[in-house]
Amino acid sequence: MSQGSYDDTIKFRAGALKEAAGELDAIHLGGINISELARAGLADMLRRTMTDEDKITLYERYKAGEISEEATRLLLGEEFDLLQEDIEEFAAAAEDDTSQYLV
Repeated sequence: MSQGSYDDTIKFRAGALKEAAGELDAIHLGGINISELARAGLADMLRRTMTDEDKITLYERYKAGEISEEATRLLLGEEFDLLQEDIEEFAAAAEDDTSQYLV
């Protein structure tokens, strides 16, 4: 994992991507929103790149206040709510009185 900081703008050499997007924008009725496509594509690829360990670490950093809920939700998608539910269910189960099950 890289320890460097990121600028507010993500830069890369677009080359053929830029040309292809420009062509599609020109021929598509009403054009296309290239920025929105780029944001959606980047978010999707970031999610695909994450391992289960990355997801756990990310959620732990969120709970510690080191990363915003918005960024955490962006990276985890639907799994954010599933993790929340699992944690709440586990906490509730841990509080249950299990003395009746003792032999």
